[in-house]
Amino acid sequence: MSQNESPTHTDPATHSEQVEIERKYSVGEELPLPDLSGVGEATGTRVESARAVEAVQLEAVYFDTADGALARQRIALRRRQGGHDEGWHIKLPAAEGRTELQWPLDVGRHEDHPLADDTVPREVLAPVRVHVRDHPLTPLARVSTTRRVTELLDASGALVAEVADDTVSATDAREGSVRLWREWEVELGPAAPGTPEGRSALLDEVEARLLAVGATVSPSVSKLAQAIGRTGLGSPAASASSSTPGGKGSPSPAAARVLDGVAELVAQVVALDPAVRADRPDAVHQMRTTVRRLRNVLATHRDLFDPEPVEQVRNALSRFGAVLGEVRDLEVRADWAAFALDELETDRGVDDPDARRRLVDDTRAEHDEAHARLVTVMTGSVYYRLLDVLDSFTGGAPVVPDAPRQPKKEARRTLRKAGKRALARSVKEREARRVLGPDIVAAAGALGALHDSRKAARRLRHAAEFATTGAAGVLGDHAESVGDAAEDLQDALGWHRDASLFAEYMLLTARRAEAAGEGSFTYGVLYQRSVDQARRALALAEDARRALKSAL
Repeated sequence: MSQNESPTHTDPATHSEQVEIERKYSVGEELPLPDLSGVGEATGTRVESARAVEAVQLEAVYFDTADGALARQRIALRRRQGGHDEGWHIKLPAAEGRTELQWPLDVGRHEDHPLADDTVPREVLAPVRVHVRDHPLTPLARVSTTRRVTELLDASGALVAEVADDTVSATDAREGSVRLWREWEVELGPAAPGTPEGRSALLDEVEARLLAVGATVSPSVSKLAQAIGRTGLGSPAASASSSTPGGKGSPSPAAARVLDGVAELVAQVVALDPAVRADRPDAVHQMRTTVRRLRNVLATHRDLFDPEPVEQVRNALSRFGAVLGEVRDLEVRADWAAFALDELETDRGVDDPDARRRLVDDTRAEHDEAHARLVTVMTGSVYYRLLDVLDSFTGGAPVVPDAPRQPKKEARRTLRKAGKRALARSVKEREARRVLGPDIVAAAGALGALHDSRKAARRLRHAAEFATTGAAGVLGDHAESVGDAAEDLQDALGWHRDASLFAEYMLLTARRAEAAGEGSFTYGVLYQRSVDQARRALALAEDARRALKSAL
């Protein structure tokens, strides 16, 4: 049963999500379940009664790639028939317990698109595509379970937990071996305690009763693990600092620090993948930011590694970032327009349905089309090879023979270099604005210089944050101050760019509206407001630039 009383649904027709918190115990063939009434009293959630549920037969097939890509990530994907929750299931690691995603058995099936029972539907594949990529999924294990459930109820009859008495026959589909066992599985229900401490205490009390009658804690964390002869899923990941990059021996401590930090960023890309595919709020923005951060970190530390793999990774990230950027830019434009129109209606009582259709509705439709193209890219070989390249790089990028060895010294060097770059780009941008005059919105050359200045500030910020956080963090307060100042400059220039581009878009849309016989007053007002915002942003950028120079 779910620890969530009402499962969350990303798509009510096909997909539900819940958290399961459970413990497993090995038991002999004839061992009876003890009386569990009274457990949980210390937690404030006392079991008052038990109710037996009619036995069910469960038939499950677990799937994985030939090299166990899902098992390495402690992920189980199965198709199960029988029971109240039969269907396709994915179990994912979670901070507490496991997150289970569920689809009905017929997901992805219709008359003109039949699927074999051992074909995983694309809807089920989507959350794990980042691990599976373009490798086929085939049966890993077949598990047959006779389940007898006892529900543990509180005084109101609400479900505190259930104990499943399972008799299991499992076949390793790859090796052909058959394993038989009996186990008790205790899973918390909706009426379990509301805190992790309370849930753990309740499970401890149940466990004490079970162990007292002869049960033992199961050596395997899941039926899948036991079916394939393991105690658990997953495999320990070697950190870059203990790897042997390119067969050239252990990296310098400075290079190892960078590789460990890059591995953290790659893990963020992997974690964000399902949310980006599902178009969850802010997911594309976070992915784009992480991709940019990766590119900048590799650029600022490129001297540590052979240049070819670094450029290969950066170029691949750049191409993917461009596709993300198309989606994100449309998100920003639609949100900016919706806010501006709402503000205009509040301030002046102007409600322009035509403008809202063009600026918000049409832009969001463009966004949906762009997101569909993004998903197509993320379900293709180019994206999968990018992930392969990232895995290969973090697994051991070739380090140059004379790479610096001291992590702090190298971090300070890259920070100084990025700082000089940011200041130099800032000077060029100011010169461009002086030459091109005050109309900063219409001055394309100045916009380009401003954009370069913003990118340099972002690279400096990323270098500072990389050097002060996570596995790569070795510097302290000064680097944090530099990063904060660079972020302020980046934000101000970013605000200016968004306002300038929106102003340009107002001019273009006004002409289109007039050609269609629509009024253009709203666009003129929004244009001027955007120009004013761009100028205010430049003033903030000047202050941020001075603060950055002082911080450096």
